[in-house]
Amino acid sequence: MRVLVTNPPWPGPGYGARSDVRWPHKRSDKYLEYPIYLAYAVAVLEEAGFEVGFLDGVMEEMSIAEFAEAVAKEAPDLVVMECSTPSIEYDLETAKAIKDRRGHTFVALVGSHPTFFHQEILEANPAVDAICRGEFELTVKELAQTLALDGDLSKVLGLSYRQDGGVQINPERPLLEELDSLPFPAWHIVRCEGYHSAVYSGHRTMTMVSSRGCPAHCTYCLWPETLYGHRFRARSAANVVEEIERLVQDYGVDEIYFDDDCLTLDKGRMLEICHLIQERGVQVNWICQSRVDTVDEEMLAAMKKAGCHYIYFGVESGSPKMLKLMRKGISLSRTKETFAICRRLGIKAQAFFLFGIPGEDQETIRQTIEFAKELDPDSVQFAVAIPHPGTQLYEECQRNGWLVYDSWADFASKNSLIETEELSREEVERARVRAYRGFYFRPGFILRSALRIRSLKDVRRLLRGAKSVVDRIYFFQGA
Repeated sequence: MRVLVTNPPWPGPGYGARSDVRWPHKRSDKYLEYPIYLAYAVAVLEEAGFEVGFLDGVMEEMSIAEFAEAVAKEAPDLVVMECSTPSIEYDLETAKAIKDRRGHTFVALVGSHPTFFHQEILEANPAVDAICRGEFELTVKELAQTLALDGDLSKVLGLSYRQDGGVQINPERPLLEELDSLPFPAWHIVRCEGYHSAVYSGHRTMTMVSSRGCPAHCTYCLWPETLYGHRFRARSAANVVEEIERLVQDYGVDEIYFDDDCLTLDKGRMLEICHLIQERGVQVNWICQSRVDTVDEEMLAAMKKAGCHYIYFGVESGSPKMLKLMRKGISLSRTKETFAICRRLGIKAQAFFLFGIPGEDQETIRQTIEFAKELDPDSVQFAVAIPHPGTQLYEECQRNGWLVYDSWADFASKNSLIETEELSREEVERARVRAYRGFYFRPGFILRSALRIRSLKDVRRLLRGAKSVVDRIYFFQGA
């Protein structure tokens, strides 16, 4: 039996950042994340004995027709498609195009949007045969095994599927506890070439995930609610460092991005990972995501010695009021302390900020822009809050009549969708552009960035970052 795991095309202006992205969006530049969870699904299927292929319609810049033809040439028995809210209308069109060309191919969807709307999608779209809800690797494997044996699909946990003119919804699949039991991602099939980020400085980069689940309950956050849960589940330090060694020695990787929700939740594990990297003499730079309240100077110093050179922090707002409304659970003072430690140790830090959560007004926007300047991180991202289905924010906006949109495509993060008495959507969008200009076009920031150049890698990263910022501003101005 042949299985094809796919990231389907996302037509229209810009590039669709869907796979391995917590807030699926369209962007002006072709900086696409490595599809790490699809690579895990491929590895799990291959380990189970299936013939597996991979196709990325976004990376290959395919039209829906071209993608469907490519799928037909692969002649799979099962196609797995990753989907998202802003791309779902195209995703369903793609499923139909596949069925039109190869009617007996079983089409299964994965991702947050089909997880949340599994019954509605199956009822309205005969081209979709099944949806693997939530954390999907083992569900996809068991689906393939059951189809290969012409078995009983009702036994596959986490599966919703079409049967006898109706929709069958199987019980939930428990979250995977033993993450060390997963094979390493199928790097030989889902290759790293082409996947990149503006802040990367390596010649050959790769993404890793060492843990899943986030115990925080931020109102806007999608994955803990729909895919990976709120319980922190982690791989062992030894397993993580073994993967790092494999990537460096066998694939020539010189920079790794840890896409954990928060790599630093378990201090003991983090220190052990750093110790093992140094003990084994692994030379690699790496980047991670973290929270300002889960690190201290001891941990950050160990991370620096082990190769960490950049950390992404979700700061979200410079307004204590907005942090409380978001249920972020951090303070401005702790944020300033953490960024000061990173600067002292020589670790670059990026701050993420979010505009437009209900309760936002012109004063909280001003506070956030001023706080970003005061914090003075090495890079920032300013985004408008998108209430993705499955989040607390979506439910709140639906309940209060704040959500304004024409189609699911509007959820691509280019335009604000939340309209309140305090702020119009247009005011939120203008705040994002104003924030980017106000932060990056400061003479002091430009000078500091230039003075921090220490190598050709720094030059490349700075030029990529500058182009990305300018492209982003013009892209959003056209919103």
